[in-house]
Amino acid sequence: MTITFLENIKELATLIIFISCVIYRRQLKLTKWKRKLTKGELTMYLVTTIAIPVYAISYLMLL
Repeated sequence: MTITFLENIKELATLIIFISCVIYRRQLKLTKWKRKLTKGELTMYLVTTIAIPVYAISYLMLL
């Protein structure tokens, strides 16, 4: 029972991180329209752009 509860907490945390990643990417995209992104912002934009589909595909493969 404890292990199942901890697995559910882990899944919830992963989902929250994924949603945060999507929201942050959207914010960077809006910022990109207004001004040029800094090197750090551009790096995060590229990382999140790659990470979101990779996570989605790997999650679906594990189901």
